[in-house]
Amino acid sequence: MVIGGAALLEYGMKDSTKGIDIVCRTERDRDELLRAARELGFELASPEERHARLGLNRIAMRGGHVLDVFAGSISSGFGLSDGMWRRSTLRKVFGKADVRYASPEDIFIMKLIAGREGDIEDCAFLVSAGLDFDTVYEEIESQYSRSSEEKEDDQKIWITYIEESIGRLEEDYGINVPIGDAISSLADGYREKLYQRLAAQNGDDPLRG
Repeated sequence: MVIGGAALLEYGMKDSTKGIDIVCRTERDRDELLRAARELGFELASPEERHARLGLNRIAMRGGHVLDVFAGSISSGFGLSDGMWRRSTLRKVFGKADVRYASPEDIFIMKLIAGREGDIEDCAFLVSAGLDFDTVYEEIESQYSRSSEEKEDDQKIWITYIEESIGRLEEDYGINVPIGDAISSLADGYREKLYQRLAAQNGDDPLRG
């Protein structure tokens, strides 16, 4: 499934992009895609600083062309769900490869998580173009609720990335995101549970001042 700027290009919502972001459903699919990319002259490299918030372990580069290839996980604890797959649009078929494009709602979520300057600008455009915010929130809440309780501090931090990016949309672009308060509530719950866990590990009583 193509996500990010390349999908916006396909929808006529963007004029250019620096690379193509692709999320595969399995690690086997990712490895097959990377193998094909190498046969086409791409060189594999490690993620860069701009990928800090993303669950990416390989990129493929050839000249000025860059492929960011994910396998299921897009950010720690947030991944390609069945709902996202159903909402995507099948646009091309290359042999055994079905190339789908993520829905604008899911592109919005993933760009909120990435949080780079260009991503926030794209999010502002997506809001102006019109989004189903009920769908956006349902996907976020569903994935937040499914995150592992045993690794909550690692698996749910992406909710704070979304909250931060929504804040930037409101401050920098004057955009009111309807689900902003609901997202902040989830992020507050994450921080409170994380604080309680850290306090317990340190032998502190979180109820004391």
